[in-house]
Amino acid sequence: MTPARFGKIARFNRDARGVTMVEFGLIAPVLTLMIMGIVELGLMMAGQAVLDNATFVASRIGKTGYETKDKKQDKQIAEAIQKAASSYLDPNKIIVTSTAYSDYDSMKPEPFTDTNKNGVRDAGEPFVDVNGNGSYDTNVGSSGYGASGQVVLYTATYNWTLFTPMIGRLIGKNNVVPLQARVVVKNEPF
Repeated sequence: MTPARFGKIARFNRDARGVTMVEFGLIAPVLTLMIMGIVELGLMMAGQAVLDNATFVASRIGKTGYETKDKKQDKQIAEAIQKAASSYLDPNKIIVTSTAYSDYDSMKPEPFTDTNKNGVRDAGEPFVDVNGNGSYDTNVGSSGYGASGQVVLYTATYNWTLFTPMIGRLIGKNNVVPLQARVVVKNEPF
């Protein structure tokens, strides 16, 4: 190599112009993904808070047993959820279920004898048929809003769609994260 070439290479090695641009080019994708993840998580947490509040509002209306001639209890609960959630969530995508139990103790699965000591009820292991239907049930409650004095579990589910495909692959399934809120109340005497 000629000395002139060494001079150009040496000058190129000493030249620091553009280093910041290269460093930013390396860091920018990671930084952008982090910022998008933070925004996405914040929006999802706000959605969870709205869903929690809507479920709480529905349970408060449900536990009174109040009905009018025009609106039955299920319509009033649906309207309350729509009103409480419509500012942030699509109320048509909220799925609300309610299960009534006679008391708090009956919210457990039917008791069984774990003969093989694996912690799970297997076929053939004896159990106490609490609800008298002849089969083992993990949930002995009945669907509905319950009667006076019963305990009711309200569950609201909302499929949150992630708007960032990369984040959706990391934390969601098919770009969807299910949000769920649960409230347990004891119905007032009505």
